[in-house]
Amino acid sequence: MPVIPQSTGVHARSRRRLSASSLVTWERCKRDWFLTRRLGIRVATHPEMLLGHIVEEAVTSIWMERPHPTEGMPQGASTWAPGHDGDMMPIDSLETLKGWLRTLMRPIVDRMMEEMNAAWSACLWKAEGRAAEDVKREKMNAMIKNAIKLQIAEAQACLEAGGGPHLEAFRSGGDPFGTPAPCWEEGQGAGWQKAGDDCTWWEAWEIARPWAKDPRILTAQRLFHPEGWAAGELDVAHRWRGEIHIVDIKANRGEGRDHSGVAHQLRFYQWLWNETRTHPNKPSNRVEEGEVTQANSWHLSDGFIHEAELIEDLGAETLRLKSVNDEMSRTTMDDLRLDGNEPSAEGNLGCGVCHGLLTCDYPRGGLEQPLHSLIPALEIEPAGSPYTAIADLPSRVTVKGSLHGHWGPMPNHYGDHVIGAAITAGGKTAVIEEMGVNQFSDLHGFEGEFVVIDAAPGQWRGMIRLYLDSESQIRSLDDAKDVEIDRIGLIPTRANISGVVISRGSNSGTNAKGKEWSMATAHIWDGTALTEVVAFGRGRTESFDNLKVGDHIRLMSAEIGWREGTPQLRIDPRNTRMTVDSSPPESSD
Repeated sequence: MPVIPQSTGVHARSRRRLSASSLVTWERCKRDWFLTRRLGIRVATHPEMLLGHIVEEAVTSIWMERPHPTEGMPQGASTWAPGHDGDMMPIDSLETLKGWLRTLMRPIVDRMMEEMNAAWSACLWKAEGRAAEDVKREKMNAMIKNAIKLQIAEAQACLEAGGGPHLEAFRSGGDPFGTPAPCWEEGQGAGWQKAGDDCTWWEAWEIARPWAKDPRILTAQRLFHPEGWAAGELDVAHRWRGEIHIVDIKANRGEGRDHSGVAHQLRFYQWLWNETRTHPNKPSNRVEEGEVTQANSWHLSDGFIHEAELIEDLGAETLRLKSVNDEMSRTTMDDLRLDGNEPSAEGNLGCGVCHGLLTCDYPRGGLEQPLHSLIPALEIEPAGSPYTAIADLPSRVTVKGSLHGHWGPMPNHYGDHVIGAAITAGGKTAVIEEMGVNQFSDLHGFEGEFVVIDAAPGQWRGMIRLYLDSESQIRSLDDAKDVEIDRIGLIPTRANISGVVISRGSNSGTNAKGKEWSMATAHIWDGTALTEVVAFGRGRTESFDNLKVGDHIRLMSAEIGWREGTPQLRIDPRNTRMTVDSSPPESSD
């Protein structure tokens, strides 16, 4: 990984942190960004949406192979997809190396199909009428063949350049980069020549091997901005030239496409690479990396290479992206305008193309792309007692008490490093913490009696939690004499809601400590507003995982929580009760 990532927790991905994909969505449609990135609403999964990650692992596994320089290699002997060894095949050039790598295609594509079937089976919300078999073997074959061709071309360029400026560094001690390119074999390898000798095909293959996301590492391999407000997971970085060529792997065709979105993405990676060269956790190199001088997308379905224009003024780009991130952070549910009134094109999450409440895939689909709504128009009967309308869920409270026991930064249940403290009043104590990274960084500056204004109420593991963000304030008792105070012991921490499931999602993985985690989500709409319901670990019951879009559900005693400035309900496996009516309500046309 180019930079050691921050410790990861359950979700390990802040919805406020700027990323390449969130930036592309923001610049295309702010409304779509808020719905899909901030609120996390998803669309039904198509098989092609699962293909990208599988392709990245497969092609990286090929580039990680280290052929024996004299004995050759067994045909079909893929390390990533073992069990297909054939006759020995001599390898004495990059051309014969390409021939051997092509013998790996059958076992690799076999495993890709297995991975696709497993990912499709685990998917909670599948697109109607689609199946994993829709992604044909021929398409996977083409992508693997093009991945081999493109990396062999890199090795050929390295050979023609005499091994590049780092040849002797590789010969003297192996990969000279603090974060080496992933390779299946440990150690330096046995094919290096003496100092001063001409570069060989084997050395060119080793030197040109790029940094890429290592399929053996289960935790996130992201570049994190030193200040924490931006991050990105780069696919490939070629470093053998003494300068950096960034590559983004695309599991699609490139010929004739609109590449404006991927160009934004590549320029973001150029900027982030530059910003992270001074990251305190970055391992040191034995050679100079150089600057990013090229940023390409490799479209593996047809082998097309798109080269993006680079940012000329990286300092100005830092200011621009920080401004974008600040604007994202200030955006709230009120800006979404779910009251049916059309927002303006400027602000209020309006759209400069359609000036409406719907979203589209413009510019990817062109100006004729049909608009669609991520929040369906449904006629829903208002739920009576004991259910609360989602729009009326508790939002902000103001409490008075003694701040003490400051702690952090420590990872919260989403892996974001936040600071916190305790607040005590009248014998009742609550935990108080930032809603996300740097959402209330002054908290440790307050100790003693204070009034906390506009904190978001919630609960976590049986304890009252108060979450602070940019809307919150901490004032002295004298400065808050006229403020109405809520009693800590009476703060609402649970809710009963009734509504329709409009989106499903799930995630799982392994955190930085090697512990597995999982979560499942459902977005609920009741005609007044929407909220996300999340189940962690043991809270993921079979009933919750089997929820379908269109199901009408009723939740009793769900924990109130917050994420990235928006309310969230969490399933407490001991106390939350859920009933499901699978017959969807009538839609209003």
